Amino acid sequence: MNPVVFCGPSLSAQDIAPYSGFEFRPPVRQGDLYAVTRGSPKAIGVIDGYFDGQPAVLHKEILWALTRGIAVFGASSMGALRAAELHSFGMRGVGRIFEAYRDGELTDDDEVALIHGPPEAGYIRLSEPMVNIRATLEKAVAQGIIDMPTAARLAASSKARFYQHRTWPDVLADVGDPRTAEKLAAWLRTGRVDRKREDGLELLKEMDAFVRGGATPAPPDFHFEWTESWHNAPWRRETAWICGEVTAEEDAILDELRLRGEYRQVRRDALLRLLVRGDKDAAADRDAIRRAMGEFRSRRGLMRQTDVIDWVRENGTDLAGLERKIGDDAAVETLARDRDSELHQGMLDRLRELDLYTGYRKNALARQRPSPSSSAPMPRALLAAWYFETQLGRPVPRDIADYAISIGLPGVDKFYDLLAHEYTFTAGRNASDDSGLTDENGLT
Repeated sequence: MNPVVFCGPSLSAQDIAPYSGFEFRPPVRQGDLYAVTRGSPKAIGVIDGYFDGQPAVLHKEILWALTRGIAVFGASSMGALRAAELHSFGMRGVGRIFEAYRDGELTDDDEVALIHGPPEAGYIRLSEPMVNIRATLEKAVAQGIIDMPTAARLAASSKARFYQHRTWPDVLADVGDPRTAEKLAAWLRTGRVDRKREDGLELLKEMDAFVRGGATPAPPDFHFEWTESWHNAPWRRETAWICGEVTAEEDAILDELRLRGEYRQVRRDALLRLLVRGDKDAAADRDAIRRAMGEFRSRRGLMRQTDVIDWVRENGTDLAGLERKIGDDAAVETLARDRDSELHQGMLDRLRELDLYTGYRKNALARQRPSPSSSAPMPRALLAAWYFETQLGRPVPRDIADYAISIGLPGVDKFYDLLAHEYTFTAGRNASDDSGLTDENGLT
């Protein structure tokens, strides 16, 4: 994905025209940077962003991008604010506005704020940002247009106004002396400073040099905390589920499914996940999601968070994609448990469809015949280890009571009764048939 830059009133169409290799988007708002990050662009630039009346881009979104190995640049406006706050985490600040915030010379958000028109009108400015007013007054003093006390007084009166009401006519009205006001007005036609534009152009140059040079960001030296608010952010889930576009590589993988005759079965499983998302009864609670994640990690031996990160990279996804999968698993499991008894006939029909019913029936009838009793009952812990590790080839679940419920049993006692009978049955069978169900009965 090409580099992405969020900008609006700080740069004109003529300013961005030379950067045809960049994808320019409107001022960033909450959720936008996260959505872009999922496309793995070469770099992200933040210049302008919304904050008044619309949720501002979260620091967490930028940290997320940094953990994904994406360079994030900031300048001029919202970008300068976020870069000053996150430069120690690896965000790259550009320009004098960023430096002023970073060094504590500026502290208020309203220094870069302005009111502007819609994109259709080219983000026409309807007020003047305070940083531009300050820079212009400083230049006017340096060139002898006004003196320092006048500049300080004009800066103070502008600062006292609501940011939407800061305009050059208002600044001139505050001058007081008509001759000085006239002199300043004439000079402003060519002398005013657009500090936000200057910094925005500098960001584009730095991003362009970064991309052309093939540089790669240093690995982040911080831990990304997966908080509850991040987990539950609605725009994050919407972004994850929005459309089903696949890359060329992923399309080739789907072709592999088609060639192996497995496409329809995998599509059927995916349909179940899609349908369950729209079922209110399937909403999984935190415990269900935690169980699903624990099951996923346990089955694959992903004990450390770094193991999980390696897994998602090897499987062409990210932590958000994994979390979406886990959420689907939990939702499917929640609905399946709730409607277990309603599904029994459908499950039997599915066995018939797969030509597995007769094999399972044969084994079930065999288990109903009396079996020699073992000399002493096996302890539950050993029964569990025998069943899960020897028969199923998987670790013993941490919560066996929950596992019992997950397979449609009323509780753990019934589960252990079932295991004890299975152990006795298996021990009494012919050695050639001591592995549980015969191979022909396995579901794929």
